[in-house]
Amino acid sequence: MELLRLEQVKKLSEQRGEFCVSIYLPTDRAGVEVKQGAIRLKNLLKQAEQELASFGMRTPEIRKLLEPVHELAENAGFWQYQADGLAIFRSPERFGYYRLPLKFQELVVVSDRFHVKPLLRLFTEDGRFYLLTLRKNEIHFFLCSRFGLRELELPATTPKSLQDYRRIVGVQKQEVVHKEGAPLAYHGHGERAEDDKEELRDFFRYIDKGVHELLRSETAPLVLAAVDYYVPIYREVNSYPHLAEAAVTGSPVGRRPEELQEEAWRLLEPHFRQQRAKAAARFQELAGSPRTSNDVRAIVPAAYNGKVEELFVAVDEQIWGHFNPDTQEVHIHEQRQIGDADLLDFAAIQTLVHRGRVFAVSPGEVPGGNHVAAIFRY
Repeated sequence: MELLRLEQVKKLSEQRGEFCVSIYLPTDRAGVEVKQGAIRLKNLLKQAEQELASFGMRTPEIRKLLEPVHELAENAGFWQYQADGLAIFRSPERFGYYRLPLKFQELVVVSDRFHVKPLLRLFTEDGRFYLLTLRKNEIHFFLCSRFGLRELELPATTPKSLQDYRRIVGVQKQEVVHKEGAPLAYHGHGERAEDDKEELRDFFRYIDKGVHELLRSETAPLVLAAVDYYVPIYREVNSYPHLAEAAVTGSPVGRRPEELQEEAWRLLEPHFRQQRAKAAARFQELAGSPRTSNDVRAIVPAAYNGKVEELFVAVDEQIWGHFNPDTQEVHIHEQRQIGDADLLDFAAIQTLVHRGRVFAVSPGEVPGGNHVAAIFRY
């Protein structure tokens, strides 16, 4: 799985077209439940067909547009390799999907732009972290949320095991020996132990290089899962500035990735909750001043203009309408109309684009008792 980056979500949100179809559904990783994903998607496709027809698209055009999504629904092999949620995007110009560690609610949105707000939990302050499991025989790297995880591929040049590392450096050493005629060296037990530690250090240095390449622009925490002996050695060579202080210690052998993710989340949860609680308390302190608002009509243009510092948004709620950047006017509709966008979605994306912090929460966790709350920079 490729790493879904904020820049990709931003590009999705910026794409415009007469018919942009966004589909979200929960999926299962294993067991008989995996078949439910195909059933859910087929039902959601019926809803998408109805919405497209209501917007004036003819039946042959609907069939052509949704054909690749129907093919996914019928592909039994596709459903055997899922994460916790599936997001599908289809327009006349684009077709793509993401298997993600998020349990989505079933949702279909047909609009002139893609609906991306359900993805934002991967980019909010308590939605995303990374897990690196270190073993001599295998290395695994995961994108995680509090809800699940999905394995990521490290760069091809990253060794997958200590044996793989030895093969890489062995070739390099052979080249040096052949070139310089260096003699073989023999060591005592103490020196051998230090050599083993140095070998691990260099092995982890290769791993860190791959992690750094993949996470070069990321800020989410990285948690190590390894035996106690490995953790300080890896820290010595780590170059990722957001490596968590706590680690999942003990051998990962025989433990399911989901177990490691759950333990990593328990380690990080106090930090995440503290960050969210601080932001909520700050909102309450500033409530009633020009620095805060629960009014979507004020928040949307402020987010567009880079004024929102922190935003709480109800992730499974929508406020339909549209925003005119030229006049800065916001129009809200009780029922979704053709050309409408989810204004909460728009505000969240704009806040992230302007490097604000977003907390995607349940409706009851939004300060001020509304669907959205903002702290302004000025």
